[in-house]
Amino acid sequence: MGVTLVMNITIDADVFLFDLDGTIYLGDVPIPGAIETVKYLESLGKRVFFLTNNSGHTGSEYVKKLAKLGYLAQPDQIISSGDATIWYLKSNRSGKSVFPLATKTFTDELKKNSIPISKEADIVLLAFDTTITYEKIWHANILLSKGCEFITTHGDLVCPSEFGNMPDVGSLTALFTSSSGRKPDVICGKPYSIMAELINQRIKNVSLDRVLMIGDRLYTDILFGIKNGYRSVVVLTGETSSDVLDRSDIKPDHIFNSVNDLVQL
Repeated sequence: MGVTLVMNITIDADVFLFDLDGTIYLGDVPIPGAIETVKYLESLGKRVFFLTNNSGHTGSEYVKKLAKLGYLAQPDQIISSGDATIWYLKSNRSGKSVFPLATKTFTDELKKNSIPISKEADIVLLAFDTTITYEKIWHANILLSKGCEFITTHGDLVCPSEFGNMPDVGSLTALFTSSSGRKPDVICGKPYSIMAELINQRIKNVSLDRVLMIGDRLYTDILFGIKNGYRSVVVLTGETSSDVLDRSDIKPDHIFNSVNDLVQL
């Protein structure tokens, strides 16, 4: 006589918001069982989205990456800080020009969305820019010193890589604060509300207590859940360790070793 294995989700919700790097994969390597867990949640009719503060890549690039890892995502399942920034600019700064410190990929997305780009811009827009030059930094600093609005896609200090941490937008923001005396007027990514407003538009008619945020960073992923009314799960497959949790004032609703703990036999 055969044995039937019954799987149950440990936290019931209608919408699952997954961070990517450190939660679903590490670099180009999937966390064991993560893709299978996501597929199982979808088989139960749950809605799944993937959130990232990395504004250096487009949604289509993340779709391709997830496909290589065995998951066929739809473009509207990917929500990046870059997406949140473009949505914010179109909704709240229509017609305003930007001077972007950004990759060509993200700059092209700005152009596709009819956001004017100028060296004499109304807004200095700081994104994750692996092509940044001293000339761009200098010009942005001049604009900020003249009083241009300062918008950043997100505030992460570092971006993890298999070679070691890369300076991220938050670190460059500190540079501009030091050189121009300016702090960002608006930050669009996790843990701030602009990204949540975009998500809430896509999950209309879902009560916020039926939304679960799962991630590996306390000060972005978990704080994002806390500040915006979602339940939260921290996983210990990325940045956060038990020691970090003990020292932090940011407390998730649940602590899991990995996303696989969302499902139990």
